[in-house]
Amino acid sequence: MTSSDAHSSTRRKRWLSAMLIAAGVMALLLPFLFQSRPTVTLKSGGREYKLEVVATPESRQKGLSGRPDMPDDRGMIFVFDEPAVQCIWMKDMRFSLDIAWLDGEKRITHIEQAVSPDTYPRQFCPSEPARYVVELNAGEAERAGLKAGQTLAL
Repeated sequence: MTSSDAHSSTRRKRWLSAMLIAAGVMALLLPFLFQSRPTVTLKSGGREYKLEVVATPESRQKGLSGRPDMPDDRGMIFVFDEPAVQCIWMKDMRFSLDIAWLDGEKRITHIEQAVSPDTYPRQFCPSEPARYVVELNAGEAERAGLKAGQTLAL
């Protein structure tokens, strides 16, 4: 084997290794890249929020857990099949939230503000059944003027 052949073989091996690493990284990232959930827009008090819709038992259980943060103009809306007393906890959360419970007509029945991750394992439960739960960054409910009794347009 000449030095030219050896050099060519080494380049091929390096290229193949780089391609295998890139393929492995893509295989790990693909589920996250294409995991975009539907969103709805909440407008209130001159503010606008894009709410990520979570409607399966698995996605509701996970919620925002494990995320390092969330942009101020984002949030999450939990959609339940039937109205019930829906309790929320801060398991594996890294930032505080404002939480609003809504009935079937999207009327706010209860709000908890600035719920800290330190409150886990405590659960926050409304006194009335809810069909939807909206989570925003702490302080956003007040900035958006959200109040119990208000009906949201989503």
